[in-house]
Amino acid sequence: MCTICSLTIEFAVEHPLTLAVAVATRQAIDDGLLPEAPAEEKDMAQSRHEAVMLLTSVQQRLEQVLSTSQLMALPNFYVLMIESRTWGYFHPTLGGFDVKANPSAPRLEADKSGNRDSVVVMSQAVAAEIVTGQLPFTSAEAEGLAIVDALGPAEAIIRSAFMTAYPVGTFSHLVCTEVA
Repeated sequence: MCTICSLTIEFAVEHPLTLAVAVATRQAIDDGLLPEAPAEEKDMAQSRHEAVMLLTSVQQRLEQVLSTSQLMALPNFYVLMIESRTWGYFHPTLGGFDVKANPSAPRLEADKSGNRDSVVVMSQAVAAEIVTGQLPFTSAEAEGLAIVDALGPAEAIIRSAFMTAYPVGTFSHLVCTEVA
């Protein structure tokens, strides 16, 4: 699995697009695009557990669907689940995503050389629909439910990876992989 804040890495970082995704998610629930959240309240530990499970599903699907060359073309990136503020860090290696990576807090503002980290921002409600194939990534992005926040070519590469893993229409949970 990727380095998913293994519940020990807690960044005190708020992404500036979190509110936009939250508002779009609420609107999608009101419009019937997303299911209404269950009436039961979750505590933060339950919410984080759910986020970790969703991030693990994303990681596994990307590893299964992308060829080794596509995986290696990916830049390092973070995924933020907004409800629980759970961050996943995806560092591609030849064997999949590095599970022992020890990332620093994401850099959301450009440094002196203009570099910052790539982040995919989404809600857990959206991620749950994406990972089950109920909502294609392109649709989620078009509705503002998932946002790829990255510079230059990294944005297109990350978007393409998610669109490949979660295409329009139904997808098989059985995946043929490239033979190396």
